[in-house]
Amino acid sequence: MIKVNLVPLELLARARQRQLILQASAVGAVVAVVLAGVSLTHWMGLFRLQNDYKYDESRLEKLKAIVTQVEDLEKSSAAVHARLDVIVSLVKGRTFYPLFMSDFARTVPGSVRVTQMTTITQASNSMKLTITAVAQGSDDIATWMRTLQSNANFQNVELGTVSGTSTQYMFTINAAYTRKL
Repeated sequence: MIKVNLVPLELLARARQRQLILQASAVGAVVAVVLAGVSLTHWMGLFRLQNDYKYDESRLEKLKAIVTQVEDLEKSSAAVHARLDVIVSLVKGRTFYPLFMSDFARTVPGSVRVTQMTTITQASNSMKLTITAVAQGSDDIATWMRTLQSNANFQNVELGTVSGTSTQYMFTINAAYTRKL
């Protein structure tokens, strides 16, 4: 069977062209809708991020105020602790010299006369001593040295220069004194 197409080619070409235009328009519309959806999604994301940013900025300002208050409180606390430490060291240090003099007086033999004593405080509970004294004999010097060395509060006891006559000896002793308060 033979078919004969009686429709002119021009009409078929126009119909084909309309169909292609319709298909291109449909594809363009789909692409436009997809682009519009993607753009809308990005725009909504941008809008959400801007709102989040504004919210975070407002929270940051509130937190900055709180941080400032905390820093002020920490400074106040540090100042109070510093004052407290000074008071504690003064209370502890107040008894240091009387205890030292008591320990020192117990070590000095009766035949030794202290003429000069220099103290240099090294820490809150220790000091360096330089003692100048006069003794009746060399045995008195040796006795005092042994007494100082046997006392746990005196360390690094060293005999300095000794000079004298037949009746008395002048000498120096260097030592360190440490006392637990």
